[in-house]
Amino acid sequence: MALIIEELNRAHRVQARYRMDGDRFTLGRAYSNDAILEDIHTDARHAEIRLGEDDHYYLQDLNSTNGSQLLGNLNDRSVKPCTISSHQIASGDLVQCGKSRLRLFYCNDVVPEATPLHSLENLFSSLSRPVAAVLLVLGVAISTLLLSYLGYARTYEWTIAINILASVIVGLVVYAGAWAFVGRVVRHETHFFAHLSIAAIGALSYTVWEWFSGVLNYNFAIGTWMETLDFAVLIIILPSMLWCACYLATNLGRGWRWSVALVLPLGFLGLNLVESISQLNDFSEAPEISTELKYDNMLLRKPVPMQEFIASSPALFDIPIEKDESNEKASASSGGEGSNTEVGP
Repeated sequence: MALIIEELNRAHRVQARYRMDGDRFTLGRAYSNDAILEDIHTDARHAEIRLGEDDHYYLQDLNSTNGSQLLGNLNDRSVKPCTISSHQIASGDLVQCGKSRLRLFYCNDVVPEATPLHSLENLFSSLSRPVAAVLLVLGVAISTLLLSYLGYARTYEWTIAINILASVIVGLVVYAGAWAFVGRVVRHETHFFAHLSIAAIGALSYTVWEWFSGVLNYNFAIGTWMETLDFAVLIIILPSMLWCACYLATNLGRGWRWSVALVLPLGFLGLNLVESISQLNDFSEAPEISTELKYDNMLLRKPVPMQEFIASSPALFDIPIEKDESNEKASASSGGEGSNTEVGP
């Protein structure tokens, strides 16, 4: 029965795997070893594994400078860390030679079942193409610039366009770079262009919503409710972006991915939403109306002529006062008695 020796990196991922079929297997920095460890804290001949007469494998430390340690066993949590000179290997042992970590398994151990690919894997592969990412970033930059131009009443200067384009592109690149760095550290996979494409799709979606919300507010004067609608849109866009980022850059499970994707946006946006809702019933002497300039073809409802609006304004602002009939009768009776009272000389 062969022994499988896995060399782990600092992230506890397998960087080399060896198969021991013979009676002796050596480990160390010397090139004559079966497993060459690239670790300055290991000796040239640090340790060896031998097959005993009882058909068990034994790890023997060769009087190394920094020794060998048993860190634990993946299959038996009762195994405690200790320094070893000679140790009978059990499947699942985690051993450290110098600073090199080794994981030992028997070849007939049952491995976990394959994890099914997520349904979005093909989409992520498409978004990882540099051309797709660059086109999406350009789409966000152009749409943001166009939206700014259409909503600007004064002379549009070129410096405004440069600032908008620079802020959009730099913001997207920084976001994608940050998550690519996390992925490089955690999973040794960057997926920079995939993160950039996902961020661009999220920004483009919100830009489209900004345009549509402007048209909506122009027609129906939603006012304060716009912040609530913005929250509803962002609570869809931001968790989706964070879920994709966590999926590509971390090793979090499904539950933890959803927790991170939902808790962070709710925490940042929830306070603003509570403040907006608390101000809905506040009295304002000026009505909440849209002051943006729009084209006539963006008007979705039939406008009311000014004279007709003025004629109907009393119905909007006059508040009828309900009179209490019992109080009126009491006042009338008391007034009548007083009028009949005779005053003496």
